[in-house]
Amino acid sequence: MSYVQTGIDLFNQRIETQEGKDKIAQLTGSFIRDRLREVSFARHLVPPEQVVRTDCQRSVNHDLLVKIVDIEPQSKAMAIDFRGQPTARFIRAPRAEVPFFTISSEKFEKTEQELLAYEMPITKIIEDNTVKDIHEIEDREFLRHIEGGVQALQTETNTDLNVKYNATTIRAGAASTTKVSVMKGELALAANGTDFVVQPVQRPDFVNLFKLIDGNRLRGEQLLLTEVDHDDILQWTLEDNGDRIQSETVVDGYKYNTVLGRKVVRTIKTDILRPGNVYFFTAPQFLGKFYVLNNTKFYIDKIANRITWQSWEDIGMAIINIASVRKLELYRGSVRPSNVGTSTDSGYEAAVPKAEEDLGAENNRVDAGLHFPVVHQY
Repeated sequence: MSYVQTGIDLFNQRIETQEGKDKIAQLTGSFIRDRLREVSFARHLVPPEQVVRTDCQRSVNHDLLVKIVDIEPQSKAMAIDFRGQPTARFIRAPRAEVPFFTISSEKFEKTEQELLAYEMPITKIIEDNTVKDIHEIEDREFLRHIEGGVQALQTETNTDLNVKYNATTIRAGAASTTKVSVMKGELALAANGTDFVVQPVQRPDFVNLFKLIDGNRLRGEQLLLTEVDHDDILQWTLEDNGDRIQSETVVDGYKYNTVLGRKVVRTIKTDILRPGNVYFFTAPQFLGKFYVLNNTKFYIDKIANRITWQSWEDIGMAIINIASVRKLELYRGSVRPSNVGTSTDSGYEAAVPKAEEDLGAENNRVDAGLHFPVVHQY
């Protein structure tokens, strides 16, 4: 009996039992991968904390659990003479509510007979891949939260939502384009033409981005950008890098995990974090919370000859201190949100995360017959 056939028989035996439904032994196999799958970059920026039911509270606004987070109280000192008295303060520490929600994979189905035609362990492959698929949605939700934070802080000062935050209005000195939590890159500000053509990041762009946090009684520590934008660092000149790093870059590329002393988190998920968007964060304890209520679960069942399986997790994620994130935009157009729709430039979809159903587009074209050489059967 072949090795593959042994695995199929073992699978069929296990799926008939409850024990087998909980844990199915799969064989390894060779197969062609469609794309590289990354773990969550949000988990690098805000490390998740495991919580249980007793750590959470019931919400008064809905039928789900929440986690109440205490915020550092305000305090200050003062100089007084020997007869003076300090200012009295009634202490109050604010709190924030972190809601939980579920991220689920699709519900996959396959008949027992069709599984016999696969030499690769398809259920195991999908089980492993769905963990990364769930991480993609974690990252998309994280980006929605941080974008909401930087735009809210920007709007706090620039209250006129009808003004586009683009290169044209910034160069014109519009009152509602003051740089607070969002800034444009040097080349983006100088560019004309198409609004959402991404310009290479320059060294002064990073320095000016750092100042947006460092000048606010905080210190930024982590950068988030795409591999595409990080590749533009390879275009920096000898004047930017110095002789030693410039010579290393020509041979080995830019191999450091820091830029100008700040940690760099890079991602290839350019359908979630779109090229041209760079975010800068403080340390996690100044930023927000990421709670995991239930680790990723995998369920598999068989009804008659139809096998179904699904993965999901329950998490809570929140940006508590919105002053702890800043954004650099490397394109001239405006993605500034507005209730009336006049402050966002057309074509902005190229600079914001794609919809969930559009994530992870298929790279291969095998189903269209595009693989070479092609063997035609008659």
